[in-house]
Amino acid sequence: MSRYLIVVEDFKSMPLILKFITAHGLFCFLFFLSAVIPGFDVNFSYKGQSMEFNEIWQNDLGVHLILIGLFFPTSAILLIKKWQYCRQFYAFVILATFVIPNANGDSFIYLPFALIVPCLLIVYLFKYNKAKVYFGT
Repeated sequence: MSRYLIVVEDFKSMPLILKFITAHGLFCFLFFLSAVIPGFDVNFSYKGQSMEFNEIWQNDLGVHLILIGLFFPTSAILLIKKWQYCRQFYAFVILATFVIPNANGDSFIYLPFALIVPCLLIVYLFKYNKAKVYFGT
């Protein structure tokens, strides 16, 4: 059986919520492309303003989009491959994505709210029976 078919079969065997987490991670690669390829339009908006390549970099979002666009797809691939530490890696990536923008003085008040979704996802990955069965734990 080819590697591609094995990956597809592993994805199909995932519980539904884990499929959404993985698909979201793969989709984030578009953020990387929008930050590095001028004219690659993914209709990205920030604070209600639609942004193209130049606006992304003028608003200091380029590096963040590159990191998100590389780390989330990597975590998605690792989830599909059932790497030993894939859940920990995903937990790090999702927490960093939500915590770093809210760690400065102005946004710190929102940090507890920003942690709700990542914490729920992490609990799902480590405690939900279907996810535990998928990862063999």
